Amino acid sequence: MFSSSDSAVIVERVETPAAFSALRELLEEYENALPPELRHSGEPAFDAAFLARSGNDYAGCAGVSSAAAGTAVLQRMYVQPAHRGKGAARALAQAAIAYARERGCERIVLDTHAERMKAAYRLYRSLGFVESKPYGEVDYACPTFMELRLR
Repeated sequence: MFSSSDSAVIVERVETPAAFSALRELLEEYENALPPELRHSGEPAFDAAFLARSGNDYAGCAGVSSAAAGTAVLQRMYVQPAHRGKGAARALAQAAIAYARERGCERIVLDTHAERMKAAYRLYRSLGFVESKPYGEVDYACPTFMELRLR
């Protein structure tokens, strides 16, 4: 379990039926909030998923999957607009990074759109992510690939 610096946000691993239901709802909300040209196709296959809770409400989510050996992928990180600016995205990213480290991964990668998702891009940079070569294919135009070396 992780918390943001102001302790208003708690991050927990998705393990219960209620948490899986909340995750599905947040992922659907996330996809609907994205511009059509940035939406993902298909269901994500996470090795682990995390929910951010603010008070009694789930505020956001993130998933981690495996790519190549030694590489974890941070995917579908989303925080509801009403809960932004409270540390939920940072806490979710930190939970994903900690999960990848615990699994012995050498790096964690992600894709975003630096121009259209500027707040996310700034957050990733503040956590030490740098732009990188593509780690795989994505289903939208002009992605910005990023990685954080863990070792």
